[in-house]
Amino acid sequence: MSLVAEGSSFAAVRYVPALTGMRALAALLVLLLHTNHFLSADMADVLPFLLRGYLGVDFFFILSGFIITHVYLDSLAYPSWRATRVFLWHRLIRLYPVHIAVLGAMLAMVGLAAAAGFRVNNPEMLRWDDLYAQLLLIHAWGVIPVASWNAPAWSISAEWFAYLLFPALAPMLMRLRRPWSALALAAAALVATVGVLAVAGRTLEYSWLGPPALVRVTGEFLCGAALCRALMLWPGAERGTGGWPPSGAADALGYLAIAGYLIGASIGLPDLLLVTLLALAILGGARSDGSLTRVLGRGPIAWLGEISYSIYMVHLPILIVARRVYDSWGYATWSVAGRQLAFIGTMAMVIGVAALVYYVVERPARQRLRNKMGIIAAR
Repeated sequence: MSLVAEGSSFAAVRYVPALTGMRALAALLVLLLHTNHFLSADMADVLPFLLRGYLGVDFFFILSGFIITHVYLDSLAYPSWRATRVFLWHRLIRLYPVHIAVLGAMLAMVGLAAAAGFRVNNPEMLRWDDLYAQLLLIHAWGVIPVASWNAPAWSISAEWFAYLLFPALAPMLMRLRRPWSALALAAAALVATVGVLAVAGRTLEYSWLGPPALVRVTGEFLCGAALCRALMLWPGAERGTGGWPPSGAADALGYLAIAGYLIGASIGLPDLLLVTLLALAILGGARSDGSLTRVLGRGPIAWLGEISYSIYMVHLPILIVARRVYDSWGYATWSVAGRQLAFIGTMAMVIGVAALVYYVVERPARQRLRNKMGIIAAR
């Protein structure tokens, strides 16, 4: 499906299949990296790009800015408390049920371990005093000293910060009237993000608490939002007769950008260039109506994209437990092949648990709670 349908505006087409598959790619990048941290199995020799898997979070942030703008820009184009309230509720029930479910599972896990006499590794990562920040979704805002409990959840706290900004950002995006100005804003947002962090002595890999985390999410979310606005403004987009990249070239752009990222991440290209390639992949996916959509927007990859948030949220506690179990079985003495099988099997276990969480917690919560604060009219 093309992002621009015949006889409709850009924003009228709500579902963009290839972008769902890209959510899967982002989640798998992070999962590969963290599985490699917990289960050393020489997998980086086979998949060297996995060492740059932290950029999966940056992929998520740009995708989020793009998709939120695609879905909500028209509704928030002019200041409205009602629309803002509904928007924030939609985003809260997207993040919060799984976050609380996983946090509750970790609390239970720690309690059971203590009752059984097991020592908890890295107790500073399980600080009871940090739970209030977790519950308020402000744990990445610099109010706690470490990324405690479900550490990857720092990014949903950062996402929540971006969502709070979006009702103010939307009217400013509407002031952009030319696609090239929006593309320039997207590029400037990425460059400024990396530049500000570099001046502060930080890289993307280590910017996940306090001001660095908020700079990272704000710049990349803005990049995605501006990319979406650029496609909205392209001549012919409203009539479904134009747009960029041309639909015939969109698949090539998407494939080349993804391949370029995997090769570049394997040979050590700078983060800024790699994140730019991920942004170009989003542009290609957004305009695709060919094979890229068939690959990413259907079948197993699309399904993984649907459950990608649950994958991201459940993987750390599963990795913690898996490593403790494997150690009790003498993991350090296993052959490389045995450890690699454990690596693959653990990733499969994460996906299985994530699917359970998706069907039991995430999807039912969205379906039951989405319209409790009202409905934003769809265009």
